Amino acid sequence: MLKLRVEKSQSRSGKHAFRSFYIVMDSKCNKVEVKPKSMKVIKPLYMKGEAYEHEVLIPEGYFAIELRFVKCLRGRVKGEIIVYDSKGGTLCRAVYRKLKIRFLGCMDKSVVNIITCVVSQLKIPVKKYAVIRI
Repeated sequence: MLKLRVEKSQSRSGKHAFRSFYIVMDSKCNKVEVKPKSMKVIKPLYMKGEAYEHEVLIPEGYFAIELRFVKCLRGRVKGEIIVYDSKGGTLCRAVYRKLKIRFLGCMDKSVVNIITCVVSQLKIPVKKYAVIRI
């Protein structure tokens, strides 16, 4: 079981916003709809909005990709993308800032391809990709 956060909230003034969701895919970029086993209401990051914690069972051979984005002043968006395997272990983490995605600690090329596939399917604007080995 993997606990993933689903949230859509914004500040009282409306200048800041937070969005978090997840997608379950295989290595060939095929999405699968997964129903959460349980859903718990949690406190959101900002005042207006709602947040839930889903407990999801990931099928063997599939990956859960969790995306978290914050919109700051002047409409700038930054966030992170985390890839989990079917057992709940973290495979890769990527940071999104200034229209660039930086992969941190991704040793497997297939995980990098999964993230680029998710970004292209969601039509997130990206100018440049960078892989950083730790």
